[in-house]
Amino acid sequence: MDMTYWEYHFIFTLPLLGLLLLVTLWETRKQPLAGNYRPENRWALGFYFFLPLLALVYTTPWDNFLIYKGVWQYPADRVSAVIGYVPIEEYFFFLVQPLIAGLWVFFLMRRWAAPKLGFKAARLWGTLLWGGLSFLGAALLFTQQGYYLGLILAWACPVIAFQWAFGGDLILSNRRVFWVGLLVPTLYLWITDALAINTFGIWDISTKYSLPFRPFGLPIEEATFFLITNLLVVQGLLLFLHPEALKRWFRLSKSVRPWTGFLVLYALLKIPVPLWPDGFPLLATLSTGSLAVAALLWAYEAVRGKAFLLFALTFGLGLGIEVLGSRTGFPFGHYTYDPPGPTLFGVPLIVPLGWWAMTLSAYLLAKGNPWRTGLLLVAWDIGLEPLMVQQGYWSWQPGQFLNAYHGVPVQNFLAWYAVGVGLAFLLKKLAPELKPLDFAWAYRIEALFLPTGLLLLGMYPAGLLTLVLMGGLAWVQSWKASLKLSSATP
Repeated sequence: MDMTYWEYHFIFTLPLLGLLLLVTLWETRKQPLAGNYRPENRWALGFYFFLPLLALVYTTPWDNFLIYKGVWQYPADRVSAVIGYVPIEEYFFFLVQPLIAGLWVFFLMRRWAAPKLGFKAARLWGTLLWGGLSFLGAALLFTQQGYYLGLILAWACPVIAFQWAFGGDLILSNRRVFWVGLLVPTLYLWITDALAINTFGIWDISTKYSLPFRPFGLPIEEATFFLITNLLVVQGLLLFLHPEALKRWFRLSKSVRPWTGFLVLYALLKIPVPLWPDGFPLLATLSTGSLAVAALLWAYEAVRGKAFLLFALTFGLGLGIEVLGSRTGFPFGHYTYDPPGPTLFGVPLIVPLGWWAMTLSAYLLAKGNPWRTGLLLVAWDIGLEPLMVQQGYWSWQPGQFLNAYHGVPVQNFLAWYAVGVGLAFLLKKLAPELKPLDFAWAYRIEALFLPTGLLLLGMYPAGLLTLVLMGGLAWVQSWKASLKLSSATP
């Protein structure tokens, strides 16, 4: 049986939306409210109508890329028009799905009363789960049959991880609303999607880019897509409607300072690398530049005008030692630069920027101890060397002493330790008041992304070693800081 995409909407989505809308109007205007709780206040409705626009903006480039790559396709005679690569009926789907899921959540909340607080550990475990699935998605992008599933997970799971980090306890404040609100519309869309693919032939999924699992005729990727998109809507509403969420947001917004925006940008610019490997030089430059600006802004808050002196000295010394090293072989060993990104005196710009920002972050994580700062920087370089050699930023001359680790001589790591300790002593001498630890998060973020990048590139020993060293040292330093804080608390 043939069916057009608009006919699909007229049969499966619009009648359901209309029914939920009529029920909502009837129950909120004509009937008493069960549990004396009404979620549809002006504040909630404003967010409800904002959701479809948010879904449209966030999904449009992703879905255009899917069709461009041939991950999913549609017969030309089943759609009325196309904008970019996507049928206008698909854009309409972006709008109507959040409206349906949102009205269903309102319907349930009217029956199951106001939300309470869930268990606090949900924030941590939910963030770890969805963060891990984000990296699994990035890994699947390097496979052919896992490509579609990888695109789904890498696109949606970071947002879900953020939702849980902000309010996992709020999401689970009413578990019945959460589970029923999620599973019912998801099951309905699973059924209609299977019909659209197998019975009506409105669209289809490429077997080249999808896994050979089709339970009940539904590709596992499509099942994952509808589960995750409904999850985004349901969690978004549960967070937005919880009275604690606004208080939490105001507390968070008060703690946000200019440098934190650049630190977030630094992390976000690392996420597209698996989707755009050829863009590594640009993304690496922008990401490291954002980190350097974040470090400068943080230092300015801590020590005011002295921050520019610290930046100039650390950047200048880092640049100088790299110029000396690449031209003489001292102190790191013999290597040459041939970077694809911007340079300064023949040195990749990201290198002295990295010396500045990562030295500061490591110094703060080490609580101002120069010797431990050096160890943290060497752990970073353990991962940095194989990555940058693989990306063509520099290369090591063969035949140097103990160079079995990706051709890097042991002399390099000893020199990194010495330079790191020296820069840390400089920071300690010029700015002994540098004691707050919040910019230490830059090192922790790098300890997550750098090993992950190495693993995605198939450099498994280097990735695991970097994870153990950077992650282990960061954990030890954070643990020591927490012990010191707890012992100081009366």
